[in-house]
Amino acid sequence: MKKDTVSRKLKVILIILFIVLISLISFGGIFVPKAKNYENILPEYLLGMDLSGARHITLTVSDETEDVIYDKDGNVVSEEGDDTTKKSEPVNSKDALTKENYEKSKKIVEERLDLIGVPEYTLRFDEENGKIGIDLVENSNTDMVIQYLYTKGEFTVEDEEGNVLLNNQNIEKAQVGYSTTTTGTSVYLSMHLNKEGAEKLKEMSTTYVKTTDEEGKDTTKKVIFKLDGMELISTYFEEEISSGVLQLSVGQASTDGETIQSYLMEASNLAVILNSGNMPLEYELSENRYVKSDLTLNTFVIPSIIVLAIVVIGLIYLMIRYKKYGIISSVLFIGYVAILLLVLRFANVVLTLEGLIGMIIAMVLNYVFTILLLKSITTDEDIEINRKFNQAMIKAIIVIIPATIIAIVLCFAQWLPIYSFGMVMFWGIIIMLLYNYIFTKFLLVNITNNK
Repeated sequence: MKKDTVSRKLKVILIILFIVLISLISFGGIFVPKAKNYENILPEYLLGMDLSGARHITLTVSDETEDVIYDKDGNVVSEEGDDTTKKSEPVNSKDALTKENYEKSKKIVEERLDLIGVPEYTLRFDEENGKIGIDLVENSNTDMVIQYLYTKGEFTVEDEEGNVLLNNQNIEKAQVGYSTTTTGTSVYLSMHLNKEGAEKLKEMSTTYVKTTDEEGKDTTKKVIFKLDGMELISTYFEEEISSGVLQLSVGQASTDGETIQSYLMEASNLAVILNSGNMPLEYELSENRYVKSDLTLNTFVIPSIIVLAIVVIGLIYLMIRYKKYGIISSVLFIGYVAILLLVLRFANVVLTLEGLIGMIIAMVLNYVFTILLLKSITTDEDIEINRKFNQAMIKAIIVIIPATIIAIVLCFAQWLPIYSFGMVMFWGIIIMLLYNYIFTKFLLVNITNNK
């Protein structure tokens, strides 16, 4: 009997220590040395524009010029010669400056924003001059997103003479993939070609191969992958490709996690550009500035103090009113909030002001459930603790079902504030039920003799 009591006490202590550890991690973070500083390896909270501010950018149709080289027959060539002529011409011809091309460019920008997965943005469009204004949520990826919004995205596969063998029109879909071998992980971009492109690829794969002449000198004909005229890679084919899928390696095989992640990001961005199509016009970034949120730090100070004070008073009430059960329940409540915050980090839930309100509501629901459970434990002493807990859980589920359904529906909302509220409420309810069933039930059973 004594061994059983010691065992139960040890289990209680271990669970409490686990909850304390999780709470410290959630509220403080996990810091590891990096260079001369320490870095928190937990994912950052994703904040909406109302909390984090926004990046205001403006894309305008470029009015720059470029040097174009023509041969004596009027054809564009890549290098100057005795019979060539160089002319300075606008990068966007007058014939291309149409409302149709402005509208097409705007749709491509919108598609890229969606494909990249920008959680929140607003877009303004001037159909008279093609100017596009965008407000983006500010986070660590914002600069990268902006770069790919106005990239023209003209993809070509050319021979060494500059003849175009494949282009955007031949690509149906681009996907990112990776493979792991003993040497490390390799990242690649798979381009699925249409029927015409597949036939061209098959012919290319038997033409541009490694060859040598009679003297053993390398005479290999290579193909060059280009994006907006910039060379990505120059290579040849080792075997015939009849599948219609062209793979482009991104980086080199690596075992370093950060390096692999950077390659995956680069490949993903290339896929976004290829899947959204190339812009009919060249744009330039004419404005890029950060706009602070209307909600300053001072705005949150008083509400935060009030919420914290209410939480502290509520937990003190539990400890005074229900003694040992109240102390355990207070620890459990802090653990619930900690786990909820961790899940919101790892689930990439975008937090807005409405999302924070949803978090407070979830905390209130958990507190109310705790009160109902403790009242049941302290008033009906003849009923075993397992049965009391199950009765309280059933009542909670019956009450929470409508709220859960509403939260799930709101998770599919297109408007970010409503989506954020729904996602926070959904995770808050799910975690409340699972957390209490696993931890609360276990601790309450093991601190009482009434099993």
